Amino acid sequence: MDQTEADKVIASSSFLPREVSLHVKPKSGIETLAAGYQFRFGASTSFKCQDDSLEIATGSLLMRSRKITNRIDITGPEVSLTVSGSGTSLIQVEPNGGLKCVGLLGSLKFGYQDGTEINLLPGELVFTDLKKMSFSDKVTIELENLFETSFLISGFMNSSSFENALQNVANLQKNAIAKTYNAKVGRAKSSSNFEVISSSSQVSSPSPSAFTKESYELPEKSPLNELLGRAPQRWRSTSSVSNNPSVDPKPASVEEKRPFPSRLLRGQ
Repeated sequence: MDQTEADKVIASSSFLPREVSLHVKPKSGIETLAAGYQFRFGASTSFKCQDDSLEIATGSLLMRSRKITNRIDITGPEVSLTVSGSGTSLIQVEPNGGLKCVGLLGSLKFGYQDGTEINLLPGELVFTDLKKMSFSDKVTIELENLFETSFLISGFMNSSSFENALQNVANLQKNAIAKTYNAKVGRAKSSSNFEVISSSSQVSSPSPSAFTKESYELPEKSPLNELLGRAPQRWRSTSSVSNNPSVDPKPASVEEKRPFPSRLLRGQ
C-alpha cells in the first residue's frame, strides 16, 4: 500500500496515518484493526482514515463491527452514510460515486444524515440512490457463492469462528429460501438506475444467483450462532443451582453416604 503524498510504503504491523490518502496496490489487499472494528481493503482501493469516519474514493472494503454500540461514518465520492450496530458488511464504491452495501453477518443499520435508515440482514444488498438520497429496494443475493468468490472474504486468512459463522449463515439462507431467479446484480452507473443482469437465456429453470422475493431472517432460537460460529454457552452460578430444586448438584449415591450432623455429634 502506497502513501501518495510522501511516496512511502506502510510497513506491516504499523499504525495507519490519519488525514492521508492511502492506496492499495492492484492484486493486493490489507487488513487493519481499530477499537471494536476489523477492516479489510480490496485491490486498487483508495481511502483516508479520520477520527470517527472513513473516506473511500475507489474500491471496496469489508467491515466487521464487534460492538452493538459502534457507530462510524463511511463517506464515498457522492454520498456519506452512518453505519451502526454489530455485524459484518461489504461496501463498494460504484461508478456513479454512490455505494453498494451487502449484509454478511448480524444486523447493521445504514443511514443518511436526514434520518433515512435501513437495516441490512445477511444476504441483503442495497444501492444508495443519489437522486433521492435514499436506498434502492433490497435485493437478496446467494451468500454461499459470494463467500467463495469475494477476495475480501476468501483472499484473507480467516479465523475458524469467522469461517463457521459464514458457513452457518449460508446454510440457513439456503434452507430458508425455496425459490431463486436466474439473474445477478450489476453496477450502479447513474444516480438512480441499478442493473440486474439476466444470466444465460439457455437456462429456463430458476437457478441461484440473485433474487428479490424471499429474504433471509435471523434465526429465532439462537441468533448468536452467526456471530460466534458456535452454539452459545450459559454458565450456572452456585446460587442459581442451589435455588433450583430440579437441579441436583451431586449424585444420589454421594448424598446417601454423607452422615447427618446428629450422627457426627453422637460419634464424638
